[in-house]
Amino acid sequence: MASSNSITEPSPKFQLPTRRSIMAEAKAASPAPEWLSPRNAALCNFQKLVAELMGTYILVFVGCGAALTDKIQRLNMLGIAIVWGAVLMAAIYALRHVSGAHFNPAVSIALAVVRKFSWKEVPMYILAQVLGSTLASLTLRVLFHEQGNIQPIVNQYSDPTSDLEAIVWEFIITFILMFTICGVATDPRAVWSELH
Repeated sequence: MASSNSITEPSPKFQLPTRRSIMAEAKAASPAPEWLSPRNAALCNFQKLVAELMGTYILVFVGCGAALTDKIQRLNMLGIAIVWGAVLMAAIYALRHVSGAHFNPAVSIALAVVRKFSWKEVPMYILAQVLGSTLASLTLRVLFHEQGNIQPIVNQYSDPTSDLEAIVWEFIITFILMFTICGVATDPRAVWSELH
């Protein structure tokens, strides 16, 4: 018979499992899936590149197409902005699970800098993105061939804008884009991260 003065060890506190602990246990318990063979990994990488190419193509085709349509039917700046936002949102929802939905070399490079993306994949992603945007631009050139004021050059900004001003604009806009993406997609406290 135990004495009444003996001290019993406290039982450990019960803690509800978190999403991360459940996922960690599931990964530890399951062996590597069969579909993760080298051949299937190469196919998966190819799918990522096709997703980046198609996403960039769709984004540039619809967004720049809206800007070109404005010259014909006066869509106005708000309409163009809504089109860009809607097509970007649709492309992200459609392709994020395949490739991460970067659609911009600046995004791929910035995510690699913050170690959320592999540097080995950056060159192929950039190649797919540049190819997708080039194909979209060529498609728009063919479709709007009667519109004579389309200039098939890289720096198609208005005349009163200098090269330096264009670079500053691009830097600021790309910074805002990356600030938003890093806040939404890479911060574990973000709502988007909790959903995926």
